[in-house]
Parts: sequence; structure tokens; C-alpha cells
Amino acid sequence: MIMKLIKEVCEPCSRPINIGQPLLECEACRTAIHTKCFKVAGFCPTNGLWVCKVCSLNVIPRYNPFSGMISDGGDKFYDDEGGCDDETIQKISNVLDQCQSYSTADLNRVVKELQNSCNLSSTHSKFTSYFVNLDGNKTNFDCLNVELKRIELNFSVIGIAETNTDEPLKELYRIPQYNSFYQVTQENKLKGTGVALYVANHLNAEVIENLGYCTPDIESIFVKITQSSSKLTLISGVIYRPPNGDIHNFLKSFDHICKLLPKSGVRIMGDFNVDLLKVNGDAGHGNYTLFEECLFRNGFAPVISIPTHERPNCKPSCIDNILTNDPGNCVLSGCITDRIGDHAPTFEFTDIEFEVGPKKKKVPTATLR
Repeated sequence: MIMKLIKEVCEPCSRPINIGQPLLECEACRTAIHTKCFKVAGFCPTNGLWVCKVCSLNVIPRYNPFSGMISDGGDKFYDDEGGCDDETIQKISNVLDQCQSYSTADLNRVVKELQNSCNLSSTHSKFTSYFVNLDGNKTNFDCLNVELKRIELNFSVIGIAETNTDEPLKELYRIPQYNSFYQVTQENKLKGTGVALYVANHLNAEVIENLGYCTPDIESIFVKITQSSSKLTLISGVIYRPPNGDIHNFLKSFDHICKLLPKSGVRIMGDFNVDLLKVNGDAGHGNYTLFEECLFRNGFAPVISIPTHERPNCKPSCIDNILTNDPGNCVLSGCITDRIGDHAPTFEFTDIEFEVGPKKKKVPTATLR
């Protein structure tokens, strides 16, 4: 008895896929089509995988240029001395793959789990960062205070972009138990300007003047963070790139800032208005790739890999981020779905801890009789 061979049918053209014909398979649901039919079928590369149109709608786009670069540990026939550090690439790739969106309730549950598993009972000893483009203190600052109160963690540093608030007015916008640092806003500009940092008051912070910018192309503020009982020094900053500014002037200033920073212990929070999700398809003008190259050239990597900005009738984009030059210290990163505006707040938890000095013993005093 001769069995009839059942051939798979290519859905776009309704013709069978014969043995030996070039085919393309969705790497999510395994649907197969003729390679020549991929445009009609809506197949597209997403997160480094070829997926069909249906699956592409269910996949959250993710930035991770390192996913295909991880060494499999096999024997190499060449000497890669001076090339990329596989261990460093692996760490960065893991951070980007594990970045997720959390509701406030989910984030609080994760915080408790970390406290239990990583001995985080004294939460403010571990260094944490939170960033959001607020789109105006006057409109949204009260909402920010409410959302921060809902999170069962006091972040070490809070960064804000588009404050629309000049430095003399900063006392109008207080976050309890934080000290504030504001950059001047662009002259004669009432909206789309201003960056600020809030540092927890158990930490010492000093503004680094030569890293501060306020131009039509870049706005920035940086502080050096220390603690009296520790030798550790960290640097946190906020950068905002106005979308109508010159990208090349921005990259020149950003590159200059990076070169002045130490080789580790730095976090740069910001709304860079450069969509990292477009890096892979950036054959047109190269701006996204230029930004990525500038990051890597200066030893920085992003810890946020998923969409952070969303508007009706617009594709989600990853324009807000937290950049670091020691990604190996990142324990958790992500976005918070309870948005204040169009931008999702981003955060990073690290295992960096300010050493708490030994308590001074009380010296007994003599009592005069």
C-alpha cells in the first residue's frame, strides 16, 4: 500500500510546499510558507526571530543586540584577544532579556521577594534608580508623589525630565525625605525643557558642574553621591534630548560627558528620544545606530529593552532608559505600567551597597565626686 504524502500548504498562495522548495518558518508557532511569499504573509523579524503576522502582534518588541553574539563555548579556530568580553556581553544580554513591565502591585511583590532572598531588609542600603519624563511638574508632580508612595521602596535616586520648572521654583515641588537638584530651563521655553534629580536624604550629593548642559540639543544634570560611613562613590545623572534638536550636536556633547565620567559606578537616566527598537532597521539615516555606537564606545549599556513610550495611533518606542557602565551590578530592571502620562516610569535595582561603618563604642565617663 502506497501512503499518500500530505504536503503542507502555504497560506498566502494556497499552494503546497514541495520538497526542496525554499521555505520560511515562523519561529514562534512553526507556520511554514514559501520564502517568496513572506511579504504577502506579513512575516517580519522581531526580537531577532522571524515570526508571522499573528505572532508579531503578540510579541513585545525587545532591544537586545547581543542575543546572537553569545559564545556557545565551542572551540575557536581564531584568537579573539582584544575582542568583546563574552562574560560582559552575557551579563548585558541577560539584563536586557529579563527587563519586564510591572504593575505597582507586581513590583511590590518582587521587592518583597528580593528582600527575602537577597537580604535586602534595610532597603535604602542597596542603590536603586527611578526615572520618568513627567511632561510638566505643574500638571503631574502630585501624581508622581502618589505613585511613589504606592511603591513599597524608597529609591536612592529619582530622575525627572521635562520638569518645565526653573531652579528657583524647586521648593514648590518636594518629595518627602529627598533633596532636590534642578538644572536651569531653556530661556523663553515654557514646555519641553528642564531636568532634575532627587537624592534620598541619607545620602550626600554634590552637583558636578562641568557635566551640566542646557542647550537646544541637550539638557543634563549630574551629581556625585557619597555616604559619610562609606568610601564608595557613585554618579547619577539625567539627560534629556529635545526631539527637535540636532542629533549630531547631541551625540558630540553626550560623548564628551561620557569621556569625563569614571569607568564604573555611573547611572545615566533619561529621555533620549532615540528609539532603540529601531536600531536593527536603521539603514536609512543611521541616527539610532550612531547613538548605540556612542554608548558602547564609552563602555555604557542600557538596562531597559522594552517600550517606554506609547501614544494612540503610534508605534510603542523605547526612548527612555537607564544607562550604566557596570551592568553586572543590575539585579532587576523594567517599566511600571501605571503611567503618569505617555511615558512609563523606568527603574533599576542593583546589588551596590553603601557600607555601613561600625558603630562607635561609647567611652565610659568618670563621675566626679
